Amino acid sequence: MKKILLERTSKSYLPQIDATIKYFNGKNLGFRLFDSYEIKDIKLNEFDCLWKFMGIDTSRNIDIPIIHEYPSLSTGIFPKLKNKLKKSITSKPHLRIFLNEYVKEEMGFNDQIEYVYRDVGVDDQFFQYKESVKKYDCVYVGSISKARGIPQLLDQFKYKYKNLSLLLVGTVPDEIYNHYSNCDNITFTGNLPYEDVPKYASQAVYGINYMPNKYPYNLQTSTKLLEYLAMDLQVITTDYFWINHFMKENQLNFIKINENLDNLETLMKSHEIIPNQFTKMEKFKWTNIIEQSGLEEKLLKLI
Repeated sequence: MKKILLERTSKSYLPQIDATIKYFNGKNLGFRLFDSYEIKDIKLNEFDCLWKFMGIDTSRNIDIPIIHEYPSLSTGIFPKLKNKLKKSITSKPHLRIFLNEYVKEEMGFNDQIEYVYRDVGVDDQFFQYKESVKKYDCVYVGSISKARGIPQLLDQFKYKYKNLSLLLVGTVPDEIYNHYSNCDNITFTGNLPYEDVPKYASQAVYGINYMPNKYPYNLQTSTKLLEYLAMDLQVITTDYFWINHFMKENQLNFIKINENLDNLETLMKSHEIIPNQFTKMEKFKWTNIIEQSGLEEKLLKLI
């Protein structure tokens, strides 16, 4: 039985690792996948393939096949320069996996290395909470940070929309928590195990996809939005490139807000609740996403 090591740091939030391991290890394909985070003492010579989440990879003396996965683009200061740096320094793998065509285009590799697209998917458990009792008007799931503009979102609920309740699911920096935790209409769950996220998030009527319209966020798939739809939440979103493409491709209609949210309450009152949008999300279940990617064929060929 061949062994593939999926290498990540302990800080990485990569639900695709669990989904990919579950998918392939549930089949009899002649290989098994292992999560480096679950192994205390890794001996690379015990594995037949190394799967890395990029990053930069300068290793050139490994005599087993290497896979490079690009689940996102660089963020922070000078993100495009960081992408170019990663491209120029990183050694060549045997296979690349890109989130989508936009990530591949931005990385700009000009070689003959084989690749596949494998987008993010939705865990089956999110579909099990589509009829939850509602306790909150809105929920936001994900990165609660200044880089994502979340203080601007919270200010509106603190000062303007005091009659609307907001639940935030995710790790909260102390600075943000201390500033907003005394608001009666704002509730923080803090960091939760992934399997508990839908239990809380499904208790809201609206899921907020608050994404700044700036590179690279506006090119990348919104995992939280897919999860909102799987739970049959109504979606409130800012306006940016990826969301417009997604809405058009899947014939969906969301409440679009500007980033200062000055039109939020008006739009919510005039919005007609659209039930059963989760039925369009079946194709985004992890099993379907992985099957459609062609990754299985590439792995069998590689090892």
